[in-house]
Amino acid sequence: MRRPSGRTLITALCGASLVLNLVFAGLLWWRPTPPPRGGRGFDRMVARIEAALPAPDRPRFQAVLAAERGRYSASLAAMRAASAEVDAVMRRDPYDPSALRDALAVWAERMVAFNRDFGETLAEALAAVSPEGRAQIAAARRPGG
Repeated sequence: MRRPSGRTLITALCGASLVLNLVFAGLLWWRPTPPPRGGRGFDRMVARIEAALPAPDRPRFQAVLAAERGRYSASLAAMRAASAEVDAVMRRDPYDPSALRDALAVWAERMVAFNRDFGETLAEALAAVSPEGRAQIAAARRPGG
């Protein structure tokens, strides 16, 4: 198997990071209710989206996520495992920069795969909610809005 070039890995990492940062940043700025504590980043993101939705839309949104869980659960687990490996490599003594680069490359690839898989699910879930619900999600993504 041919290893991707450093430029390809950096591009993938930057692209994946940008997508997640845009989603997370938008959701962090708008808090209709206090965000739930605990849970992982993905769980907090979903909770914030649900909190932004009108009450009648929440069950429809949740139903699609539950029905589509098989589409994204494996890539979410793989991304979380790769993230845990990055943390483990950073903690190792002696520190190995090459091992961290390799772990980051795997994490970036898995993040891209998760973003692709969950993006499909999110598009379907938002199709199930009202236009007002989608507008509230869009408004929640805007800083200060």
